[in-house]
Amino acid sequence: MSAGVPSSRLLGSSIVVTGTHYSMTTLAGRLLAAADEFHLLHEPTNPQPTLSYDSIQPQRWYEYYDAARYSELRRFLEQALAAGDLTEQIATRASGARSPRDAMRVLRYAQRRLPMRLAPRPAILKDPFMAFSARTLQAEDGLKVVLTVRHPCAFAESFVRAGRAFDFNNLMQPALLEALPGEAGTISELANAPPPLTEQAAHLWRIVYGFAAQFLLPDPRTFLLSQDRLVSQTRDTVDALFAFAGARQSASVKTFLAKNLQSAGTDFSGSASYIRRDSEAVLDKWRMRLSAADRDLVRELTGGIAAQLGYREASWHIAGEPR
Repeated sequence: MSAGVPSSRLLGSSIVVTGTHYSMTTLAGRLLAAADEFHLLHEPTNPQPTLSYDSIQPQRWYEYYDAARYSELRRFLEQALAAGDLTEQIATRASGARSPRDAMRVLRYAQRRLPMRLAPRPAILKDPFMAFSARTLQAEDGLKVVLTVRHPCAFAESFVRAGRAFDFNNLMQPALLEALPGEAGTISELANAPPPLTEQAAHLWRIVYGFAAQFLLPDPRTFLLSQDRLVSQTRDTVDALFAFAGARQSASVKTFLAKNLQSAGTDFSGSASYIRRDSEAVLDKWRMRLSAADRDLVRELTGGIAAQLGYREASWHIAGEPR
């Protein structure tokens, strides 16, 4: 697209990549953004952005911009896609840098934003915290949505290993509670009395994907990208994903796939690449790390929605264990 393309058109041609956090949005977002047709817009609704990217900085994690509030989000995204005066933006960020790490983040910001300024294109809106707002983006501006998902137990294992509780007060949003009346009471209880991490993970998975099952999956403009399918049927899944996105698998895409889906390592250690790991080992690690009791709890709390997303009876079992 040329530099004269209106930002509203760029937004309408963009694609949301969302799910829960720890759901593979980074991998899927970077994979699609490796295509020549797109730029990457990183987590535009993250409440705590670093100096390396732009965010509308909502008050809560998983902020729900429904139709009544959508003009605010749309305006921000259109401005982000337009790139604007980079010199001023970079100077402002540089003045706030307080460490070498901050300086590197400012450099990363420039690296991300300059191509958007020089050659405007639609963006991959990579943002797990847009899981609810994706409904509005799709309904109001027709955006396609790639919904990433991992097995509920895989998500729970990552959630527990990270060791960070989720404050369910973030979900005490009137519009969200109205959209999910069956979950409203549970969300209130979880906000008032947080359970152990495994139970938190199961509830959060069910709430996010229950919303998606109701509002996103029935729409043909949504593509369900499961980790299991990406690992076990990589070529067919990637082909289907790029056909859905209307993008070509360039040399950069093929290089990305080779580097990030055929690598060693199982866990992210805080250094090196977040996404460059042994995909098969990552897929199965929950089977070795979650206790039988934890697996049963996760299944009890998520099983109905999990089945709607393709996780059938066999997906819960471990070889050698009695059924």
